[in-house]
Amino acid sequence: MTAARIERDSERLRVLAIPYVKPEDAGRGEYETLDPAPAMDFFDLDPAQADLIEAFVPHAVENEDAGYRDNATKSISPLDRLEDLTLPKLDDVAGGIERYMDAKERAAELDEKIERTDALINEIVYELYGLTDEEIEIVEEAVEE
Repeated sequence: MTAARIERDSERLRVLAIPYVKPEDAGRGEYETLDPAPAMDFFDLDPAQADLIEAFVPHAVENEDAGYRDNATKSISPLDRLEDLTLPKLDDVAGGIERYMDAKERAAELDEKIERTDALINEIVYELYGLTDEEIEIVEEAVEE
């Protein structure tokens, strides 16, 4: 399986391919994910076009949809498969894309609130148990693993 990620700023939208390889010593079904690699750059897109690509491409890659197929070989690279994607017509999905982008923005805001709430809960618990900075560091390192 491969994945795609989108990087976007005011001037450019970049599609990054996240390929995988099977290490020589790997067992059946074991793959290693490589670092994302730039696959395509788009310039001068209007916001609706950029929203469509940002929402659609990662979904199509993950679900092997819209012409993207997960049959990489030495001759069919992730880039070749990305180029085979067929985007839907913007007019056909405009309302859905707008709802998706709104939901994505709300989800990001909720994720930030959850992180702040988790940090506050941690502080309260550390204070209740009277943990020292050293003990807090041990707890946080253990939780990260």
